[in-house]
Amino acid sequence: MATREAPPPGLLEGFSAPLWERLRLDRLRPLSIVRGQHRGHDWMAIELEHGSTGLYSTGAPSTDTTTVFVVRLPRKSSGWYLPDDRITATQQVCVDDEHVYAAALGQRPRVRDWRRWLDTAIDAAEEVVRTEGQRPAADAAQAARPWNPHDRRWVLVWAVLTVPLAFMLLAVLMDAFQEWRSLGAIVWCDSRTHLGSTLRGWKATACFGLLLLPLAGLLQLARTSVVHIHTPGFALRLNLQGVALAGVSLLALYAMQMLMASARGPC
Repeated sequence: MATREAPPPGLLEGFSAPLWERLRLDRLRPLSIVRGQHRGHDWMAIELEHGSTGLYSTGAPSTDTTTVFVVRLPRKSSGWYLPDDRITATQQVCVDDEHVYAAALGQRPRVRDWRRWLDTAIDAAEEVVRTEGQRPAADAAQAARPWNPHDRRWVLVWAVLTVPLAFMLLAVLMDAFQEWRSLGAIVWCDSRTHLGSTLRGWKATACFGLLLLPLAGLLQLARTSVVHIHTPGFALRLNLQGVALAGVSLLALYAMQMLMASARGPC
C-alpha cells in the first residue's frame, strides 16, 4: 500500500524538464511524496508548494500547493513528445526525456480522485511511447515557448486600462445614436458659445465608424484574454494587441477631431 513520506534531498533536481519548470513556478518546496504502482507503471505524487500564480497579487508573498503526478517512462529518450494543447485551464500534462507529469495548478485532489489522475498520466505515457520520434516539425519551435500561468496578470493590467475606455465609448455612441435617430444628425454644441459641430450624412456615418473602431479592438482584446489565456505566447499576443488598440484609438481620436472641425459652426 502506498504511504506518504518525506521528500528525499535534491528530489526536484532529479528531473530534467519537469512540469514546474514548464510553468515557471518559483519558490519550490516539496512537502511530501507518495510512491506506488498502477497499471504496471511506477508513479510518484509530489505535494509541491510554490509561489502563487493567481490573477491578483498582494504585497506579501503567498504560496499555493499543487499535487503533481509523475509517471516514469520505460527508458530515457529525447523522442518523447506531447503537444502543447495538453496544457489547459483545467489540467496540465507534459513530458520530458524520462517522465510524464500531470497536475491541476493550485489543486490538491482528494486521494479517492488519484486513480483518475494516474490514469490520465499513464494514458499520456502510453501515448508518448507509441508516438516516439514522431514530433511534428512545426511543433519544434513551440517547445521553446512554455505556457506561463503568470501571464494571466496581464489580463488585470489591460482590464484596468481598457474597461473605463469601453464604458466611455459606449456612452458616447449611445448618445450619438439617440441624437441621430431624433434629429437626423449628430450634434455636439457648447452651450456657452453656441458653437459646435453638426454631423450629417456621410460625416455621421464616419463618426459612428470611428467610435466603433476602438470598440472592435476592445472586443478582440477581450476575446484573446478568454480564448488564448492558456496558450504559449499569450502575454506577447495580448500586449501587442493592446499596443495596437492604443495606436488605433489615438488615430480614431485625431480623425474625429478633424471630422468635427470640418463641420464646425453655430448650433
